[in-house]
Amino acid sequence: MKGRAEVVKYFIGRKQIQYYKGLVIKADLGLHDQVAEKIRTEVAPGARILDWGAGEGALSARLADLGFRVTAADKDQANFKCTQADFSCVDFDSPEEIAQFVQGHEGAFDVVLGIEVIEHVHDQWQYVRQLMRMAKRGGVILITTPNTASWLSRLLFFFKGRFHQFGDGDLSYGHISPISPWELEVILRESGGSQVSIVPAGTLPPIYLTGLNKSALLNLMILPMRFLMSGPLDGWCVMATARKAE
Repeated sequence: MKGRAEVVKYFIGRKQIQYYKGLVIKADLGLHDQVAEKIRTEVAPGARILDWGAGEGALSARLADLGFRVTAADKDQANFKCTQADFSCVDFDSPEEIAQFVQGHEGAFDVVLGIEVIEHVHDQWQYVRQLMRMAKRGGVILITTPNTASWLSRLLFFFKGRFHQFGDGDLSYGHISPISPWELEVILRESGGSQVSIVPAGTLPPIYLTGLNKSALLNLMILPMRFLMSGPLDGWCVMATARKAE
């Protein structure tokens, strides 16, 4: 894929930091590649895309390089560093500013993206309906979020009663609203979406070992139980797509 070679990676301890053209990729390893490839299969170059919650603009830049017309929205204009996209400053803590943007861009976009955002919002139904309103008829809504149905999340919930990426420490970066793939599918359908698809995304493999420790032993113990499980087991995230009704 064009743009893949532009990604630079390095490690700090065990954490892998990724950049695209100097812009921090604040997403799981490979997630932006997967999102971009999905968009390429859904719409032609030149399509108008909204990156709703764009951060520094790493994904916006990647999509612009692929020939899409990108509008990015986030609350910190000084932090947005992608020069190829049109930027709109929206205070996501202000319902009035969000409503104003949604109303002003109703039916405007071929693709509306919510990449690693829905886990940060209080009302997930309202959030999806807002994305749907900004898509054209027949347009694509694409949402990613941490996979609460992964084998790792199921394992943590069994022992701790909490999903992976939704512990006390995760509050510091706003993970307040876990959502299951089933719930996300229901919300998309009830909000007017059709052709709903939810697939694993990101890089969580069947064996995820970071050394010889308790977590590694539990990982090995759960492997024989995988044949009893269903759903998206291996994705660190899930990627949900839907078409707005014609």
